[in-house]
Amino acid sequence: MANETQKRVFYRRAIKVGNSSGVLLPKSLLGSDVRVIVIHPPKNIKKDTTLFLSPILEHILGIYFIEEKEKKIEILAISTNMNRHMNKGQYEIDIVPLEHLKKSLKENKEVKDKIKKAKVVINAQLLNQLKKSIN
Repeated sequence: MANETQKRVFYRRAIKVGNSSGVLLPKSLLGSDVRVIVIHPPKNIKKDTTLFLSPILEHILGIYFIEEKEKKIEILAISTNMNRHMNKGQYEIDIVPLEHLKKSLKENKEVKDKIKKAKVVINAQLLNQLKKSIN
């Protein structure tokens, strides 16, 4: 019976339990020693994007979360003069020069919509200025 219990594998999502998180298991395992392995760590957009952009961070003026769709997280990074697209795991990061973005805001409705719904990762002031320029 002990070997049979050891072979059972459960996939559970960690849930909030007071000020911590926990994993619910069947009552039959009460008193058992269990092992929990993290398969997919929680998203930390600020930490992840700054890590990905760390080699070029001196050129970055602001980082903004645009949206999450189909398990992909769209990020906009505004730079001084760099234009690049990066795919890192579940992140799609567009690095766009500020001057290029300002021109696109005047001409492209899709870019305006992205800026309107953007959430700050780094540099709220720049995002506020861009949103004001839309109106």
